[in-house]
Amino acid sequence: MSLDPNKMLESCRNGQWDVDDFDWTKTPEVELNKTIEMRFCQFYMDQCFIERLAGTLFQALSDRMDDPVLKEIYHWCHLDEIRHSQAAYKLCDYFDVNHYKLYTPNVSLLKLTPHFVNLVKTTHPAVANAMILGGEIILDIALLRAINDSLPDPMSQAVVKKINRDEARHLAMDFFMTEYCAENELRNDGYVSADLFDNADRRGFLRYGPAAFNEVFFRPMAVLDPSGKQMESVMRRLRKLNLRENVKNNPAVKNFNNQAAFFETPFGGWVGWGIRKTYQAVTGVNVDWITAASSDKLNLYDSDDEMIDADRTAVQLAEDIVGETLTTN
Repeated sequence: MSLDPNKMLESCRNGQWDVDDFDWTKTPEVELNKTIEMRFCQFYMDQCFIERLAGTLFQALSDRMDDPVLKEIYHWCHLDEIRHSQAAYKLCDYFDVNHYKLYTPNVSLLKLTPHFVNLVKTTHPAVANAMILGGEIILDIALLRAINDSLPDPMSQAVVKKINRDEARHLAMDFFMTEYCAENELRNDGYVSADLFDNADRRGFLRYGPAAFNEVFFRPMAVLDPSGKQMESVMRRLRKLNLRENVKNNPAVKNFNNQAAFFETPFGGWVGWGIRKTYQAVTGVNVDWITAASSDKLNLYDSDDEMIDADRTAVQLAEDIVGETLTTN
């Protein structure tokens, strides 16, 4: 899954845009009822915060890179996420036509934030990259795509198209770094192991993360994609990526695959079933889509649009997922 960092850096520099390139004095061209208007405004308010958190991950990676090209690439990725946060905030205001309420970030997301910010400063770069990759695939395959399909407004779709062009670069770097962390011993500057359970902020992440993810990702998807097809696609792509031979030495990949292997044992399958049903009983959200990543439902070399092939470059794979052409030459 090759990628030329120098060409990617040039793409980062040349791909910058400004939220004020758009005319925010316009009014939406779609008429929304109260429930739908409030739903999308809340989504974009949460998205504003989520993009800032993604930015902290990219800055943490930039700070840890010894290679000056990779360091600058991640600096630009950080700036992209700040711009996406600003765009999401403006989209919230754009759709807030009737001012039904004052929109604030989800409470669970706020509780998660201090643990998340501390975590990204100490976590292994492979884990930081895995967190970015998982979050961006959920956003770009599932949530943003579902939002755009449900909201045929030219202005918001034009903004999301710009965001997706940036996210294609980010995903390409995520795929590249997954391999990079498998092949290279990164500088040890005090960050702790890839074990998700070994410090207070990781435990805080596990305590508050599920509620935050449920409210800002999974519950909206249950409404926008009740069949779960897009989330099934997310899980298959992640599993296929992590089963590739050339990433098996990545510590985050090892953790992911070990956990997946456990849940495929008879006992682990029973535990997983219990967790899913308990989660559904407590939250009202069905997460059975997670089983789409089980090996008995997976074909690593199928011919559909989810194929993770050794001959495909990181850029090609990112373009397929986001649906945008990314120029890196």
